[in-house]
Amino acid sequence: METRDEVQKHQQLWDRMLTHNKFNMKLMYDALTEHDNVVDWRNIFNRNMARPRAKFITWMLCHEKLATKDRLRRFNLITDSICSICKAADESIAHLFFDCRENREVWCQILQWIENIHSPLPWPDELRWIVKESNKKGWRASLLRMAFSETVYGIWYRRNNIVFGKDPNTNIVNSIIDSIVYRCWLSKKFRDHVAHLMM
Repeated sequence: METRDEVQKHQQLWDRMLTHNKFNMKLMYDALTEHDNVVDWRNIFNRNMARPRAKFITWMLCHEKLATKDRLRRFNLITDSICSICKAADESIAHLFFDCRENREVWCQILQWIENIHSPLPWPDELRWIVKESNKKGWRASLLRMAFSETVYGIWYRRNNIVFGKDPNTNIVNSIIDSIVYRCWLSKKFRDHVAHLMM
């Protein structure tokens, strides 16, 4: 019903579409979504060569919808909210990905490997930084977008393995780098840059 009311706001455009031989879906879509709020982190996903699963987990992170322990405790699904990795603080998105000692070290090693001099910041600041860097052009920005998504996924995957009693990946940095190298190797324009990083 809400969609019908929204379409009626654009009745002239709708009528024009129906009288033509071709229906221009893009024109109608643009009219219907003109007032939608566009998130500033959308550029993290533009031309991001990371695996689809890594991009999905990053998308969930940006929406702050990952099922971290503090979120599950708010829904009364669990009682323990201590970080699964460092056991030093409550497991929130901010803590798990950017404040946890072990995961912070993972970020530092990945950033060092891609030759990006940056020290991980708290979550809101880190998101602003990655958005700013993602807006740039060139292979370094593309590599950073992919490294960000693959690192988020690698940390989340390891955390889930620990929570569900599976074998935790103790060599997470190498796993992330392997994923980045494999994805980059599929693109001819990135091969030389990745080969340089592997030396």
